[in-house]
Amino acid sequence: MEHSIRLSFGTVFFLGLLSLYQTQWRRPPKWICPVPCNCSIDSVLCDGLNFIPSTYSSNIISLSFRRCAFTSIPPRSFSPSQTLHILLFTSSSFDTIADDAFMGLKYLEYLFIENNKIKSISKDAFRGLKSLVHLSLANNHLESLPRGLFLNLPAVTHVDLRGNPMHCDCRLRWIVQWMSGVGKNIAVSPPLPCEQPQKHTGRSLSNLSDRDFYCVTSKMVPRWTFRLPSLSVKSFQYLSDQYVVITHPFEGRCTFLEWDHVAYVFRHHDSIKGVSIVSCLPLVIGDQLFVVVAQLYGGSSIYRRDPSPGSTTSFRLFQHLSEVRKPNDIEPFLTVEGEYYFMVVDSAKSGASTLYKWDGRGFYPQQRLPRWHRDTDAEPLLLSGSPHLIMSSGSQRPVVYRFEDKHLRRLTDIPEAWDVYAVKHFSEPEAGVFACLVRYMGDSSLVRWDGSMFRQLQQLPSRGSLVFQPLLLGQRWHALLGHDFGYAWVYRLETWEHWEVEEVNGEGQKGPLVPLQELRILEARAFTSVKVWGRQFVFVASFGGDTVVYEYVQVESSV
Repeated sequence: MEHSIRLSFGTVFFLGLLSLYQTQWRRPPKWICPVPCNCSIDSVLCDGLNFIPSTYSSNIISLSFRRCAFTSIPPRSFSPSQTLHILLFTSSSFDTIADDAFMGLKYLEYLFIENNKIKSISKDAFRGLKSLVHLSLANNHLESLPRGLFLNLPAVTHVDLRGNPMHCDCRLRWIVQWMSGVGKNIAVSPPLPCEQPQKHTGRSLSNLSDRDFYCVTSKMVPRWTFRLPSLSVKSFQYLSDQYVVITHPFEGRCTFLEWDHVAYVFRHHDSIKGVSIVSCLPLVIGDQLFVVVAQLYGGSSIYRRDPSPGSTTSFRLFQHLSEVRKPNDIEPFLTVEGEYYFMVVDSAKSGASTLYKWDGRGFYPQQRLPRWHRDTDAEPLLLSGSPHLIMSSGSQRPVVYRFEDKHLRRLTDIPEAWDVYAVKHFSEPEAGVFACLVRYMGDSSLVRWDGSMFRQLQQLPSRGSLVFQPLLLGQRWHALLGHDFGYAWVYRLETWEHWEVEEVNGEGQKGPLVPLQELRILEARAFTSVKVWGRQFVFVASFGGDTVVYEYVQVESSV
């Protein structure tokens, strides 16, 4: 009996040892509190660590890191947990958060990343946080956030961005769009007032709208080349078709191109032969098309399009302009009360620039301007809603005329603008009327009408320039400056509220026109733009080379 009891006791003892062995070697402890962390049943607080531990309990609710020295939060830094609801990082030195840094924490609801030195966050850093309702990135060094950062957070209701020196440029445009779109019901605590760019300095991100951003990069891409040097190029629309006329002075020809709606190219349409042609001006009056052909020799003339079937040419001689001596420019004047005018600029020493008027049967001289000024360019424009004309000359500053009682009357001139070869204007609805003044010797200028005269805003370096042409490309005004001793340049006009006009180190000025692109064309003489089928082309006439056609291409840059 005793022996039986001892066996039973030994058996029990052996089974106990076996159980202990199995516990020690087959079932390791559930967790180990990292050093130097403080652990409780449901929370862990780590202070001063230089790594992210993984030996804490998988059943905790709260995990906090304070004054830690690790440099980043790498991918999958945390063991999958079904109980972790709160994660905190504060006063630590890491500056980056990698993609999938929190993957596996699908039940996490509160993520606080505050008072650290974070400068960048990867686009998919928060991927996998399906239950996160509160995200705080307050008081870091964030200047921008990657596009779509919050789209991986389907349950989020509050985002705290306070205390970050955000640069409110195109990189943050997506947040403004998100706050007014998908995220409009999410409470966003905005960052510090914008530091950059200067146009938004001091404004709150929450007060910006999509219209405050211009996030399109643009460039001119060469498409076609038309042989032979050219002196002028003009675009026009006639009977719903788009045309371009190019002046070839050495060939003595006006070449007409039309847009081919099948091949999507500009093709030859017709031509007008002449002698030493310097300008071809199309005039559309009702359903009639006239072309004023200015020649240095042989007299200038007006042609009319003859659509008669079987005709070898579409244009017939309509009228001679016997009074023109040495034309340098022809410009259509503004239609006033249903009347049609054009101006011939005469650069002869004793020549008189002349305003011609259409009387229903032909064009006759309406007014001759004073002689002996060697006029070089005319620019019709509207000032305060009424027609005006700026005349450039070789002997005086540009003169501003007002058109009243069907005559041009001298109003003022443009101060500090000697030796101006040509003036071309444009209008901005919020900013007023501006003009580009080009000089062959010396810097060219941008001026603005202040209600009584034009005042200088900006000077741009130019070398042997004869054309400074504003063009509306896309939704923004641009100015194209040609050079005889260098390549042509494209400038973009900044929006009115973003302008800066100030001296820079005593040399030149900053201003509304900023350089955009160099065009490898010498001796540019004229620019014009054409819009067809949602595309925009820019024709560049070169006196020393070929006519080159560029396409203006825009690419969204807020990505």
